[in-house]
Amino acid sequence: MNPQTPIATTIYRKTTPFLVIVLLNLSFIYGQDSREIEAYFEVDSVAIVKGATFINFFVVKNTGSSEITVQDLAPQEKYPGLLFYPKATFSLTPGEEKRLPLKFIANLDFMKMSSNKVAFSFSYTSSTTSKNVATSFNIKKEDDRSIAIYPFSRENHLNPALPESSILLFVQNRGYSKRSIRLDFQSLPEGLEITPKQQTISLEGLEKRMVEIKVAPRKQNVLFPDYNIQVNATDLMDNKNVGSSHIQLVVLSSNRQIARGMDAVRGNNFAEINYNQNSSGFNYLQLRGNTEFAATENLYGRFNLNTDYYPQDGLYNLYDTWLELEHKTAVVRIGNVQGSDYDFSVSGRGGKIATALGAHSEVEVLALENNYSLYGTYFPQTEGAKMAGAKYSFGNPKAFNGKLSYIFEHDPRLSIDTQVANLASSFSLSEQHNFRVEAGLSQEKGILNKDENTGATAELNYDTSIGNWNFQSLNSYATKSYAGLSRGSYFFNQRIGREFSGSKRAFLLYQSSQVEPEYLSNQQSQNQPGGFASYPKYFHSTEAVKLGYQFSVQNWNFLFSPQIEQQKSENNLMARGLLSYRLHTNIGTTFGDHGINISAEYSNSKEDSSVDWFNSLRATLSYRFNGFSLNGTAQWNPTTVNDFNSYYNTDQEFVNYNLYSSYNFQVLSGSLSGSVSAGANYSELYQNLSKNISGNLEYKISTNWSTTGYFNYSDYESIQSYGYSGYNYQFRVGVKKYFTVATSMGNHKVSLQLFEDANFNGLLDSGERVLANEVVKLDKYVALTDKNGKLTFQNVPQGTYKLEVNQSAGARLMMDPMIMVSRNVNLKVGLVKNIRVTGKLTEIRQVYDFKETTVTGIVVYAKSEEGLVHTAVVNQNSEFEFFLKDGKYDIYIENDKYSYINPKQTIVVKNTDYTESLLFEYKKKDTEIKVKKF
Repeated sequence: MNPQTPIATTIYRKTTPFLVIVLLNLSFIYGQDSREIEAYFEVDSVAIVKGATFINFFVVKNTGSSEITVQDLAPQEKYPGLLFYPKATFSLTPGEEKRLPLKFIANLDFMKMSSNKVAFSFSYTSSTTSKNVATSFNIKKEDDRSIAIYPFSRENHLNPALPESSILLFVQNRGYSKRSIRLDFQSLPEGLEITPKQQTISLEGLEKRMVEIKVAPRKQNVLFPDYNIQVNATDLMDNKNVGSSHIQLVVLSSNRQIARGMDAVRGNNFAEINYNQNSSGFNYLQLRGNTEFAATENLYGRFNLNTDYYPQDGLYNLYDTWLELEHKTAVVRIGNVQGSDYDFSVSGRGGKIATALGAHSEVEVLALENNYSLYGTYFPQTEGAKMAGAKYSFGNPKAFNGKLSYIFEHDPRLSIDTQVANLASSFSLSEQHNFRVEAGLSQEKGILNKDENTGATAELNYDTSIGNWNFQSLNSYATKSYAGLSRGSYFFNQRIGREFSGSKRAFLLYQSSQVEPEYLSNQQSQNQPGGFASYPKYFHSTEAVKLGYQFSVQNWNFLFSPQIEQQKSENNLMARGLLSYRLHTNIGTTFGDHGINISAEYSNSKEDSSVDWFNSLRATLSYRFNGFSLNGTAQWNPTTVNDFNSYYNTDQEFVNYNLYSSYNFQVLSGSLSGSVSAGANYSELYQNLSKNISGNLEYKISTNWSTTGYFNYSDYESIQSYGYSGYNYQFRVGVKKYFTVATSMGNHKVSLQLFEDANFNGLLDSGERVLANEVVKLDKYVALTDKNGKLTFQNVPQGTYKLEVNQSAGARLMMDPMIMVSRNVNLKVGLVKNIRVTGKLTEIRQVYDFKETTVTGIVVYAKSEEGLVHTAVVNQNSEFEFFLKDGKYDIYIENDKYSYINPKQTIVVKNTDYTESLLFEYKKKDTEIKVKKF
């Protein structure tokens, strides 16, 4: 090693002691800083309720050896519910501690904050340092994660003559936090083409959004003339199902004379026999119903029955009847069955079996004959199409998932064999990038003419949200001869959206779609010159560019959307086109039990074969009040290219009107319930007037028995000279019996009986009162006790649940509220009424002191002899209340905002209510009014 130079040695000797002193001093300062002050919130996590005030104390303690000065206490954000926080500068001597109250009100804006963290910062100075410090606490709010989905109109109609119909529905976020929701739409039974099948929307807290979908019948389904659209909502944060709904569609028909079928999600566990009389003379007796039952501990069953008997001719018909058995991971169904997710209309009589393969896979196999009647003599038992198919579902719903299906159909009526294979899958590359792909192949072969078609379909959907921007791309294509539900269709939809603060958003949409199906030749016809006999030609297309801006003002929602749209329609007889410049507006609001929605679309349009432009308008007003709804629509001049089929005089204007109202009611303490609807439609375009009134009634004779009724009257009149007019009616009366709901396999039954335990022994003794009409909660399950104080929770999954009873009346349980459910539970639950203790805060003012004060939100404490502390919050009337059991309590206030004359009082409560009201008097601090007398 080389010896150090004299200069280097000198610098080293002088520098080393200096560096040591500096490091020691920095270490001393750091150590002093780290223990000079301690700051925290007294409660780390505060549970809040909307509309209530709450206080949290900010605690500052001087843990150093010198005096410090604290100043500039302020929130790190502008919290909308912040009512008060101290701003004054103060000093703390060594070891001194100060509690500073911060008061909030959990108003709507506070509940809707995106963050659950409330942070404050302050600065302090001492003799050695000056520093900024921040601390925070969390808020816990009961955030409802469910999504409400419902149509604004109580009845939705589907016109089979139109290429597509529009359905409007509301999607409402019931929680306070912003959510990204995926909506999936499915036709039940299959047969409807829904566009788009999937939508992703972003909802602010408590926001309600109107969503529009287009539906069209792609394959006529004579077995099930009515449809339901099943809507499922999935939270994209954790891929959990947070809402579902069924929207019933009624297919319009000029000769319908049958009672509307039951909703897909109502009318379970009952049997009904009724008599139906029709103006056509086809009178019949009907027996219908369904039930669920537990055959054994591991075998669960469901049975559905519908049968009609025609006494005049001695004929009967058994339809929509099936038996389903579920055993652990397998389900078997025989009778009338339907298949979903096959990209083909699958329904008829036969059998279906499904079994799970592991946690995320399932196989389904079915075989059936496409026949509406299961068995009977009323309908001729003609041979229907034979179908066989299988479906394999795979993947984790939170990650990669999909289904692969195959269906084979032999149709002797059309003499065609059809095969359709379809693959659909959904996956995410990240939380922001979600994909759905679908592909299908089909083959059709004519048995007589030996002609055949091969078809294919492909679909790619993509959506992403990056910051305040969102993008959706929905793309599908099916060849003209593809035998699936989307035969000959093309859809290209691109949407870019931008969200702004305050529930404002804008979007730009480009849409191009068309339908042009092609079929095999008519196998029952011989070869025609030049080729086989074919089906009529059909073509319809729509191309549109839409710009929209949506915003909310208090409870009002506004949408303005200028649009450019080109429509084309073609068949064997004519070809039409329509170019339109449109302005679409939608205004809606809800206030109390009232709801109103106004939708209007003004157009300036031109037919392709004309040089003249014309104006048109279509406006709809919908109003709701509780169970009553009123819908009115007016149309002036053509709004779609389909109107041209009956609109020959382009220089003659026309107006169409439609008025429809319905009322759902429940009166006589719930004994009488039902719905009544009436409507009238006048069409100057089609030269007709139609009226209709219908209703469903049910009157409960007892808990399990009721009488039912249905009526329908329709009147049609052509306003042309020598036009047709006529009417038809139908009514039905019946008796209905309800069954007890069975407990599903793997779930359990929890039966409870509530009583007032007067002698505190936990037993229902003679003379003790049972508690009727009491609300009981078992976590999310809620029930009401009957006149004997009894109730039963059905289908409770295995787990541990918290029992809550009668909290509003101040009663307390005589048992541990946590109930473990691993089998059927039967308990008698004793309650002891707590004693109500009330009090009030009153200000003592000096003469000429007119300044108002408020004590709302101040916390009052009740401490028992055992050391258990109860709290109550002073309300807006300066009052508070406790519900306490027997014992001795110290009632006191710890709040330094005012000076209290009697801040602590001791009371003794016994078995009866504490009738004396406590009084706490207080004065303003540092306020003295001097009066000078002359």
